[in-house]
Amino acid sequence: MFAKLRKHVSVRHAVQILFAIVVVYIGLVFVLFIDQVTNNSFPVISRPAGVEAFLPISALVGLKAWLATGIFDSIHPAGLVIFLAAITVSALFKRAFCSWICPIGTLSEGLARIGKRLFGRNFLIPNWLDYLLRSVKYIILLFFFWAIFFGMSGADAAAFVQSPYNMVSDIKMLKFMQQLTGVGMTVIGLLLVCSILYENFWCRYFCPYGGLLGLLSVLSPFKIIRNQKSCIQCGKCTKSCPNHILVEQTNRVWSLECTGCLNCVHQCPVNETLSFKAPMGLPSLSLKNLAFSLLGIWAVLITIAKITGHWETNMTMEMYKRLLPLLDQIGH
Repeated sequence: MFAKLRKHVSVRHAVQILFAIVVVYIGLVFVLFIDQVTNNSFPVISRPAGVEAFLPISALVGLKAWLATGIFDSIHPAGLVIFLAAITVSALFKRAFCSWICPIGTLSEGLARIGKRLFGRNFLIPNWLDYLLRSVKYIILLFFFWAIFFGMSGADAAAFVQSPYNMVSDIKMLKFMQQLTGVGMTVIGLLLVCSILYENFWCRYFCPYGGLLGLLSVLSPFKIIRNQKSCIQCGKCTKSCPNHILVEQTNRVWSLECTGCLNCVHQCPVNETLSFKAPMGLPSLSLKNLAFSLLGIWAVLITIAKITGHWETNMTMEMYKRLLPLLDQIGH
């Protein structure tokens, strides 16, 4: 069983590390790109398209504009592609984006492991408070969803996509992180401490992105299935679940909190008692096949985006150089 568990950890963590390395690389290249623009240096570094992954609100507005006008976001197209890829993954394989791909999810998981080493365990929030806090991410999601899809017309959304503010939103995001105020550092510090003490604190309570993917995951044909006849009620599945789902008490996990990490499947001591499978007699999805499926979907959608010209921004170096000196004025 331990060999089986090590195999599970190595496969999923390998995928997490792969995406984390890509994210760090994109971040470093983007910093060098902005430094190049700021110093008016000879352009030798191109802007990395994947940096739009950090602009989910822009992607949501871009989606609204695309649905309303049929025009795909040309300012941050990669952001919309990544957003659609995350939606696709969640509609097929629960919230696997959160536990396999999302760098914040990977960081949160790592912080929880630090907490376990420091204190021997992660602490639990009382059930009544847990239910209350879990609603926060849906309230935040509702606010943005209502403001964008009901508060903005298609023309307004299209105008925002082409606005100077949206054009430099990636730079504003970078400057915000580089010039954190005392309040910002305090908030981030508290989130880090809470993530060490309470497993998946940010993801479970405050991430509207995870809330959206959780709602979409209801559509997923693949879910954790428990064979009631062979289950020995050992409770290892529930104990291993990072989202505190009572796996041993259900035959089919519908919970919006399930991230498809498959920890429960690979902690189960009885073969094929737990599986990640779809209905209609389809075979269960193995660990490797899930990994290949996630990587395949990501690669295919990005390849299609590149071929169709929906990956790289149409922002030129000259546009960046013209807007950068006005950065503090834009949006005020």
